[in-house]
Amino acid sequence: MNLNMTWAELARGAGGLLTHGGAQDLVDCLSTDTRSLKTGQAFWALKGPRFDAHDLLSPELARVCPGWVIEKDRLPDSAPRPAHVVEVPNTLKALAALAAQHRRRFDIPVVGITGSNGKTTTKEMLKSICLQVGPSCANPGNWNNQVGVPLSVLELGCEHRYGIFELADSRPGDIAEVARVAQPSLAVLTNIGPDHLEFYGSLDQNFKTKSELVESLPEEGRAVINIDDRWLAGLEPRLGARAITFGMSPRARIYFAGPDELVVDRHKTRVRLRAFGTLSRYNAAAAAAAAWALGIDAEKIRLGLESYVPSAMRLERLSHPSGSEIVLDAYNANPASMRAAVEAFCDEFKSRDKILVLGDMKELGPQSGAFHAELGEWLAELPLAGVYLAGPEMAAARIALERKAPGFAFRYALDPLAWTDDLRRRLDARTAVFFKASRVMKFESILDSLSCSIT
Repeated sequence: MNLNMTWAELARGAGGLLTHGGAQDLVDCLSTDTRSLKTGQAFWALKGPRFDAHDLLSPELARVCPGWVIEKDRLPDSAPRPAHVVEVPNTLKALAALAAQHRRRFDIPVVGITGSNGKTTTKEMLKSICLQVGPSCANPGNWNNQVGVPLSVLELGCEHRYGIFELADSRPGDIAEVARVAQPSLAVLTNIGPDHLEFYGSLDQNFKTKSELVESLPEEGRAVINIDDRWLAGLEPRLGARAITFGMSPRARIYFAGPDELVVDRHKTRVRLRAFGTLSRYNAAAAAAAAWALGIDAEKIRLGLESYVPSAMRLERLSHPSGSEIVLDAYNANPASMRAAVEAFCDEFKSRDKILVLGDMKELGPQSGAFHAELGEWLAELPLAGVYLAGPEMAAARIALERKAPGFAFRYALDPLAWTDDLRRRLDARTAVFFKASRVMKFESILDSLSCSIT
């Protein structure tokens, strides 16, 4: 991060007041985390439902920081201070305001990406393509919420040719809020599925929230939409020439005509992805469509897609001393992503004995039991050597699987520790094992006891 602004400019951009320190002194970078704070970084004290960083303000922190951004009246007059102090009414809103002001300093294409599944992978694929042209700024990891997006946008510098920001949501208004910070000139909507239904209640509300990204675009802004998604396809008539479509069907502007054949505006190119499955091809087509909209040629699109390496816990392939193939896709899970990932796994490992290790899909609200039961019924129809289920929500999948296929080889427990030893005994050169669950289940911890390593 290189903010290249004075403390007075930071205070104005944040909507606050510099109450201590030299107005023309420079501030280059900031942090919201005392655990990773480096000498020279200003500290931005955020307050959340479970923590308040103002409680961490101390003489020791004052010595290592050039300054603090805090909420008004949170620092007693007698308390030690760093060289600079900026006071604001609300530090979270102030962070968004500063990032939005910083974004306006750069006249470059900025892409905002949202959807129920594939956001991070699409972002990373598009970043890989854009890097073929020049330096590009993107969210690190999953910095995609009301804190992560502003911090990501503040990383924008004069060297960057593109900005690529993943925007996440869990409640109505979330996308509009982070879009005001990122101010995208191009929107990418990957798909609409039953994610965060605990907070939305319906797919319609989910769709409306993700569509806030389109509403945030400038008048000439364009939108990349999945033409195979029944919710998003409805946006095409409204957007007209501003819509760039992608998918698996020839009616899309950018689509996969086969596993390795990408069609970009009627021009075919051979692309060998390191990620597998239909969902990976959808993500690649979305990234290619966004790159095409940015004016990037087909050869650079190919090079970028082939350079992409799957992120940790996202269809990540691991090796095991037994020779078993392990795939970890446990960063998140909802009904649509679960189905797509399992289908991709089964297709990729046709010749192996396939074992699924699945955990709860969270945040599905009152429909959770029905979604998990549907999953269990579907699993009963697949060519599987075994299934291991864990978590309270997966109880519904267990009942449905048992009812649909009596005698099916599966194990269920609230805690995966109950069947980990049994799973370990089944690992050999004939098997392929797929792990998927919502992030809160921490399924990657199961692999620690299985001695797996990245291939």
